[in-house]
This record gives sequence, C-alpha cells and structure tokens, in this order.
Amino acid sequence: MQAVKMAAAANPQTPPAVLESLSDSTDPLVRRALAGNPSIGEKVKNKLADDKAAAVVESLLRNSQLPSEAVLLKIVERGQPKLKETLAGHPACPPAVLNKLSQGPQFTEYLLLSLARNPKTPPEVMLHLTRIGDRLVRTFLAKSPRLSPQAFAQLANDGDLGVKSMLATNPLCPADTLGNLSRDSHATVRESVAQNPSAPKEILTKLASDDRQEVRLNVAANGGSDAATLAKLAKDQDATVRATVAGNPNADKDTLTNLGNDSDPSVRAAVALNLSTPQTVQDKLTDDKAIAVGQVLAICSNLSPGNCLKLASHTSALVRMNLAANELIAGCEEAARLLSKDNDARVRAALARNEKAADKDNLDPLFISLAKDNDALVREALAVNKNVPKDALTALSQDDSINVQTALAKNPAIDSAILLRLANSDYNSVRNALLSRKDLPKDALTKLTAAEEVKFVLATRAQTDAQVLNSLAADSDTSLRTQVAVHPATTAATLDKLSKDKSQYVRAACASNPAASFALLKDLAADSEPLVRSRVAANPHSNADVLKLLTQDKSPEVRRALASNPNTPQEVLTVLANDDTIWLTR
Repeated sequence: MQAVKMAAAANPQTPPAVLESLSDSTDPLVRRALAGNPSIGEKVKNKLADDKAAAVVESLLRNSQLPSEAVLLKIVERGQPKLKETLAGHPACPPAVLNKLSQGPQFTEYLLLSLARNPKTPPEVMLHLTRIGDRLVRTFLAKSPRLSPQAFAQLANDGDLGVKSMLATNPLCPADTLGNLSRDSHATVRESVAQNPSAPKEILTKLASDDRQEVRLNVAANGGSDAATLAKLAKDQDATVRATVAGNPNADKDTLTNLGNDSDPSVRAAVALNLSTPQTVQDKLTDDKAIAVGQVLAICSNLSPGNCLKLASHTSALVRMNLAANELIAGCEEAARLLSKDNDARVRAALARNEKAADKDNLDPLFISLAKDNDALVREALAVNKNVPKDALTALSQDDSINVQTALAKNPAIDSAILLRLANSDYNSVRNALLSRKDLPKDALTKLTAAEEVKFVLATRAQTDAQVLNSLAADSDTSLRTQVAVHPATTAATLDKLSKDKSQYVRAACASNPAASFALLKDLAADSEPLVRSRVAANPHSNADVLKLLTQDKSPEVRRALASNPNTPQEVLTVLANDDTIWLTR
C-alpha cells in the first residue's frame, strides 16, 4: 500500500492544494485517509461524498468536520445502512439530517439506537422513535433526560413491562405520568415509581400501603418520603422495610425511638447508624447484647465519650476493632488506652493505623508503646501511619520484620536518615517500596542503584535523578540502556553518549526522546539504521531543518513517519504526497 502518501493525506498540516490533488488518487486507502482529515475543504468533501468506495464515504462521515447539510442529505438518499448508522451517531450531524434518517424507509436497530443516543436528535425525532423503535431503543429512550411530555406519555402506555419500569425511574418523568404508572397492575412498574427520587409525596404515601414488600421497601428508602409516611412504614410487618425506614434521614425522632426497641437486631443496627438518632436511644443501644448493633455503633461518628468507653470493653473483638479504627477515638483518651492494651492484636493494629488518633499529642506515649508491641501485625499497621510520633518511627526503623520495614518504606513522614537506613535492606519489597517514593535522597538512590533487581525500576521511575540515570547508562544490559535513553530526565551529555551506542535500539530510543537536542537529532538523522532515522522523523520535537534532511530517505518507513509528523514543513509534505512507493507494512 502507498503508506507514505496515506500519511501525507491524513496530516492536517498538508497544504490544501496538495490535499485536493490527493482526492484524485486511484488508491482507495489514500482517499480514505484523506476523508478523515479535518483540514480538507468543502470541494474535496463534496467529491469524496460521491466516492464509489463505501469505506471512503464512511471515513468522511466520521470526520469531526462534516460536509454540508445538502451533501449529507444526498448520502442519506442512497440508503446504505452502514453510512446511515455512522451519520446517525455523529454528534455534529444537523437536525434536518437526523430527522431524515428517522423517516426510513429502511431501518436497522443500530440506526435507531444511534439516533436515540445522539444528543443533537430533535424532540420530534425522539417522539417518533418511541413509536417505531424496538424494545431496546424504547428502553434506552425511557431513561433519557431529553424526552418531551408527549414522549413520556407515549412510553407510559408502552406494552413492554421493561420500558415502563425504566420510564418510572426517570427523575424527569412528569408527576401525572408517575401517578398513572403507580397504579399499574405490574408490581415491577410500581417498584420503579417508588424508587423515583422525583415521585410526589402523595404517590409515595399511597405506595406505602402496597401489597408488595418490594414496593414498600423502595418507598422506605426513598429520600422523598416524608416523616408521616416513614412512621407508617415503621410498623410494617417486614423487618427489612423497618430497617430501611430506620436508615432514612427523614425519619423523625419518635420513629427512631420506637424502632430502637424493635425486636429485630438489623432494625436496631440501622437506628444506631442514623445520625438523627436521639442521644438517649444511642445510650440504650450501647448496652444492646446483639453484636451487630455494637459493630455498627462502633463506627458511628457521633458517639459520646461515655459510649466510647463502654464499647471499648465490649465482649466482641470486632466491635472493639471498629471502635479502634474510628476517628473519634482521638477525643476519648481513656477508651484509646484500653484499646492499646487489648488482648486481641487486631484491635491494637486498628488503633495503630488510626491517623486521627496518632495526631493527638496527648496520645503520643500510647503510640510509642505500640512500636514495641510483641505482634508484628501491630507494628506493621503503625509503620504506615504518617502521624505517629518521630520516636515511634525511629524505633520501627530498627525492626527485623520484613513487613514492618516494607510498610515503613511507604510512610511519607519518615526522614532522610530512616530512608538511608532502609536503602541498605536486602529485601526487594523494601527496595520497591522506596522506589515508589518521590523524595528519596541521592545517597539512598545511589545505594539502590547497586542492586541488580531494582535497576529497571530506577530506569523507568519518573523521579529518578539524572546522576543515577547516567550511572545506569553504562550498564552492560542493552534493554536497560534503552530505557535510560528514552527517559525524559536523562541529561544531554548522557544522551550524547548513548547516541553512539552499538545497539540500534538504544540509538533509536535517543532519537525518540523529547529532550533530545536539535544537534543530536541531526546527527541521528544520518544513522545507518532506518529504525533510528524513523524515530527522528516521528519525534514531534524535531525541527524543520532536521526533518528536511529525511525527505529523500531511502527507507519508506522513515518517509511514512515523516509524513505523519505535524511539524513536517509543507514543502516536504508536498513531496511526500507524490510518493507512490508500495510495500508491505506491519
């Protein structure tokens, strides 16, 4: 194929006169590339619109700059399904053309679906689609925010249950339409209405008495349900409905108080989690024997200090774990001290990881003591906490546990002395954790460079220092030198050295480096290997003088890269547009 000419045809910088001449190409692949170029003029668009190759016209219809409305209407008249489908999905397609596409006479499901999805489709076309579209199209339309009142009414009388159910969840569905749907004989439709956040309160009140549990459940969860409706549902025979009421922020204090005495622990747990629950109810729930209630209470953000202290002695370790991880424990010193001495290491670990608590100066002694905990799980949790006292971090840096060292290496609060100490580690997990940081001091990086296992990580790491990259550039591994050559932080001196490397892959990496100097690129443009020269030709930072040198390059791969470069001078593109070389490409 004429890949060079194709690249020139697709380049927006190719001169208009050259683009026009390419429209006469006998190669449909060249014309297809040209058709997708946003810089082609109306004359070229009009010509390509009549192209016998459907792929060319399809490319034109995918162009961000579509032909005129008159030309598009002519294409629609031809009736080719693929072209009509492509045009129907274009966000810049004119309304008149979209209207024409909806009139048939031939339809495909994808055509109608594309029209339904297009944000420019006019309301009258949307209404028409509600009548002629298949189930998939109508279901998609039912959730659209762009339906007219007439379209809503049309879909509300749809014979398909799925379409009506989807429409009933649409928050823009008119109130009178929702009223009709709330009386539907199918429970699935009523469930959807009950779920709709825009459903009027009177509709929700009526649905609260529905025979189906699923409908009542959705009313109980709806943020639009008022306190009176929720109070009614709080007496529902189904515990799931009552629990959902207990979690609704619109439930009033009387309702929450009553539900706090519910026989089902899931209901009481939902009450415990509701931020509107009265303090007296929370106090009572703290003594609840159900572990589920205690677990939920322990994560609440509005626990009183007294209730924190009660839960710190709860019989369930899961409750104490939740409490230890709760940020408000920072204000409950007595409870925090109890948890720091808990018999279960998981509880102590949860506290050790609590950043809010670690930020309190009065709790410093507590966290320093956790650095000496007998269980590595606790020390590992403490090691990742960025707010623990410096003395605790220092103590952890002496820890023998690999997991603790690895966790500490990830902590953003450790100082350079600890970083340097960790850089001496023989464990890859510690080294890799250090390499993920952006604040490694040079001496720590130098130590890591000596480890074979991390050299490639260093070479690909964005934060790697230029001095380290220079050291890696002398490595015997070709792949490593290639990685250094493409690194944006590699210095000009190092790139200059690598540009003379015996491996063409290293030199090619230099040629593609955005930091390569014009002088270096000029030298590489004369390289004996086409791979290197093609990288120079493709480098967006190559200037006009360098690119001109490659105009007559013997390798078509180089000329193709040159023709694709947006910086290639127009006179060069003019020459390349006449390149008729045909060869197989990958």
